[in-house]
Amino acid sequence: MLAAIKKFNYTVWFILVSGFAIGFISQMVWPFLALILYRKYGLNEFQTGLFLFSAVMVRASFGFYVGNLSDRIGRRKVIFVGFLIGMSGVYIMAMTDNMWWMLLGATLNTVAWSFVQNPGKALMTDMMEERAVKDAALQLKFFAMNLSRAFGPAFGVFIGLTGQGDTFLWVGHTYILVAVFALIVFNLEKPLKRTKSALDQSFKALFALLAKDHAFLMLVVGFTLVLMAYMQMTMSLLQYIRLSGITNLEVTFASLLTLNGLTIVIFQFPLAAWLKHVAPFQRTILGVILFVLAFFIFAFFTQNGGYGLYIAMFTLSLGEAILFPTINILIDRMAPDHLKGSYFGASGLNSFGIAAAPLIGGYLLQDYGGQVLWLFMAFTSAMVGLLFYLAQTAKRPDFAFKQS
Repeated sequence: MLAAIKKFNYTVWFILVSGFAIGFISQMVWPFLALILYRKYGLNEFQTGLFLFSAVMVRASFGFYVGNLSDRIGRRKVIFVGFLIGMSGVYIMAMTDNMWWMLLGATLNTVAWSFVQNPGKALMTDMMEERAVKDAALQLKFFAMNLSRAFGPAFGVFIGLTGQGDTFLWVGHTYILVAVFALIVFNLEKPLKRTKSALDQSFKALFALLAKDHAFLMLVVGFTLVLMAYMQMTMSLLQYIRLSGITNLEVTFASLLTLNGLTIVIFQFPLAAWLKHVAPFQRTILGVILFVLAFFIFAFFTQNGGYGLYIAMFTLSLGEAILFPTINILIDRMAPDHLKGSYFGASGLNSFGIAAAPLIGGYLLQDYGGQVLWLFMAFTSAMVGLLFYLAQTAKRPDFAFKQS
């Protein structure tokens, strides 16, 4: 791993560091958005879910097209525009007391994610040739995101900026700083190969290709469903804790998010080393099994808070440390070079799972309670495991793909 890291260039480091910086500041506010909506606008569980669903649905719709656009005009242009959109969104959220303007700001932020995240992953792998170096970059991208999640919420609670207007302003300032560095770094280095190609990159050609790529489609559907289940950790867990009557709500929730991030920070690379000889799809199945176990613990051992919450979160985090980096590696390996942005963009259709998470979670939590919510997520995760198992032998187009 260290040998691979030494081969990173400025662009790769910029993508990693900028992602951490934005993520760290954002984690002081985004996990607490449900609480803000409840306290500031009086939204109940389902209404909060509908608010978040509306914002993320736009991102889900944009992601696929933005990925293809990055193949056509270049990743760096798309990423830079994403920084500007994100900056606009958080400044709107910082300055408004109107719920509809708040929704617009949240929507712009989710759109910015589709412009920055998946094209950023594709750009990193464009900049390097060796498979081990590409995999290391994708692993570190996930690591940086979780490092910000581990410390951002707790730091926000510590300095008293969990979701206040000042916090949104700091996110906006960070976007400005990152955009300035992007102008510098993107002009210093060029990708090893052009993202533009003489091959047909139109949406029609992409749809035709994806229709034949059954294994990739199964991966995307499974990723979408498992993200819907996983996102209950941030979109429903806070409300679940509130309804359970647990005192020190913000502190309990922030400590759970910190446990999640620290578990991944500590265990991600040891787990990657331990499982390096296991085929990627089989690794995803192991991650899903841990998800199922975690949701069962949430369902039966957390009604009154206590250690059950932390055991469930630890188990879920171990599954996440295995599952999500492996899915990113699978997408990169499955994508043909001239459509790498499109494939990462198509994988961004998993945002429909993120969009559905607060709506489904809010409905189940409000009408049926926490136990039904967590059991439903356990069942969904089990179905994802079946999809990943079938994807190992599903049909693919002519280009080769090796699980190595």
